[in-house]
Amino acid sequence: MVEYRKLSLKYRFVLRFPYFFYNKLTARLYGEKLIQITTIGRVSKKDRKTLLEVVGKIDDTPIVISAFGENSDWVLNLRKNPEAEVLWTKHSYISNVEWLSENEAQAVLSDYKKENPKLVKLYETLFKRSWVEFSKLPVCMFPGLK
Repeated sequence: MVEYRKLSLKYRFVLRFPYFFYNKLTARLYGEKLIQITTIGRVSKKDRKTLLEVVGKIDDTPIVISAFGENSDWVLNLRKNPEAEVLWTKHSYISNVEWLSENEAQAVLSDYKKENPKLVKLYETLFKRSWVEFSKLPVCMFPGLK
């Protein structure tokens, strides 16, 4: 498995680039593809913002995956405190994260693969794992959108 910290600075910059432009004013421009969550740091107790790709929806509730696994800071933060501030499209709300089972994750990721086959190939190459293995990673949803 590839760890974020082991990626070259070039790839890390590319992955972080949208952070500079995603805010309440620009979120609509990104559509439903990206979501920003703000968690509370498990050690620092400071707000920590993370920009994630939405891989699916259940009843208009966004679903995301931790491509870097269980040790991603945002996952560890949510495991300690499951409440997050969510900024998605034109919506801003507080949510208590809900973790999906492996079977639920497989269903969502199967639909994602059908809709985005080229992106899936890129992810398989970048993260050095098959798409089936992605369903074993943490997958969650952020309910509470009114």
